[in-house]
Amino acid sequence: MAVAILTDSTSDIDPALAARYGIDVIPLFVNFGDERFRDGIDLSRGEFYRRMREGRLLPTTSQPTSAMFEAAYRPHVEAGRAIVSVHITRGLSGTINAAQAAAAQFPGAEIRLVDSLTVTGGCALLALHAAELARAGESAGAILDALERDRTVQHGYCTLPDLSHAVRTGRVGKTQAALGSLLRIVPVLRVGDGEVDVEARVRTFSRAQATIVDATVRDLGEVAKSRLLVMHAHAPASGEALLERLRSKLTAKPAYFALAEAGPAIATHAGEGAVGIFSIAG
Repeated sequence: MAVAILTDSTSDIDPALAARYGIDVIPLFVNFGDERFRDGIDLSRGEFYRRMREGRLLPTTSQPTSAMFEAAYRPHVEAGRAIVSVHITRGLSGTINAAQAAAAQFPGAEIRLVDSLTVTGGCALLALHAAELARAGESAGAILDALERDRTVQHGYCTLPDLSHAVRTGRVGKTQAALGSLLRIVPVLRVGDGEVDVEARVRTFSRAQATIVDATVRDLGEVAKSRLLVMHAHAPASGEALLERLRSKLTAKPAYFALAEAGPAIATHAGEGAVGIFSIAG
């Protein structure tokens, strides 16, 4: 592969899938008090949720170090490969800044950094598309052009059954959360353009999922050329139900259509039970 593809663990690409596509994944850190774990490496998902449920120490996240990116880039630079590095939007994390600092250590190398403008499944779709193009022999410049197009037609929607984690990490205001709990309102969040905004407020989690499906279908262009990824945070039954709900509304088989689980770095903020759909319109 003439072009190496890298991403970070907020993309939530399954390790086996990353290996199959030849994608290097740089982990963020998940912290419980003074204990620091590399996302997806040092802490199993089961152990993460056990600790979070116990609630003695609520988790936080922190970005990878520039040294971690430098170590990941170096073998590719020494092999003469160009690099396309796709990351969580800088609007939600400083991860891409660490990548930028690392890239500066290789002034003669071709290292292209991509702010996905999104997170989790949205970032995964971009990285997977980049890997497909790299395997097909496309140049770093051509891959960058394709991802730029993808970013203009990507969409992401999610809903959280429990707002407490989003409040604690600053993703949702306390007043909004209090009103939501009082009125039994469930928010549907829109992820895109580097921000998380409220798309809609509905009365039940089931209705929120229906809203996500309808918004996704509305945004799709040519379904057969679209890429779709349904995400869940330790809620496989909800994820499968959402995927089937979406499948029933599609008029054709998408170019990519899968279900994936969000890891600890995302679940720290979204909480257990969150679901969402990310898409790149055809």
